[in-house]
Amino acid sequence: MRSYKEILRYLIIREQLALGWKIGLFIVVGALLYGSMTLMDVNIRSVDVNGTVTSHQTQTTESGSVTYLIVQLDRGETVRAKSVGSFDYRVGQRAVVREITTNFFGLKKHEFKGYLDKPRAE
Repeated sequence: MRSYKEILRYLIIREQLALGWKIGLFIVVGALLYGSMTLMDVNIRSVDVNGTVTSHQTQTTESGSVTYLIVQLDRGETVRAKSVGSFDYRVGQRAVVREITTNFFGLKKHEFKGYLDKPRAE
């Protein structure tokens, strides 16, 4: 038969472990709740900005190749805009780039929207 001290020690350790699990569960649930509330408040804003196409770049991925246009914006910033749809590269032409910004980590993404000028007849 076990002594009273051994049984008491076993029960105390068991209670401390149970309390640790409860505290850990409380922390995880609180973090998930905070994260979901933060993600609910994400604002996505898109603005069309003008610039001049300077060059192009192609990047190969597992799903295929992605084409980017390097555009010098009117405000002086040079960005890499993803070309969505058919690829039409005209160096030196004025273009419209859609800038998509989120308040979550301040991420910015640029997509090529189209050219302002009509294509030159050659």
